Amino acid sequence: MATPPPEPMPLILTNASLKINDQELACVTNHLELSPDVSLTTLDTFCGSKDYPGVVKWSLVATLYQSFDPAATEEVLSSALEAYRADGSLATFSIAGYRDRAQGTTDNPTWAGEVIPQPYSPINGDAGDASTVDLEWSVIGEPERTPAPTAPTGATQV
Repeated sequence: MATPPPEPMPLILTNASLKINDQELACVTNHLELSPDVSLTTLDTFCGSKDYPGVVKWSLVATLYQSFDPAATEEVLSSALEAYRADGSLATFSIAGYRDRAQGTTDNPTWAGEVIPQPYSPINGDAGDASTVDLEWSVIGEPERTPAPTAPTGATQV
């Protein structure tokens, strides 16, 4: 009798990595997502309507706690935004599930790419609470995964 495969371990975001322009922001990050938005194209005919997938646009979405410390939230985000305003320089980003493991490995892939820095609210919150910064920066193209995904064992690629 064959031994069943081990039970998959879910990723619990307690040690994730968020880097913007190679600056680690994990210790001020509260929420992190890399989100695809697939637009649909609907064609209406006399036989009915049919939806077709359209363009996929990716966004880097994050909630960070504001910090004015060196190499923290304000310095990293404002320098990325100022570089974009000055000469159109895009910011780089990378994310990983575990910042204390080797990144870009099969058990800890990274997703990386370039984003368009956009204005953000530098102070945001209620009395007695931490100030947060909500980002939703557009990714240029599709984020690159390292290592690249592979076909499941036993599957054939077409």
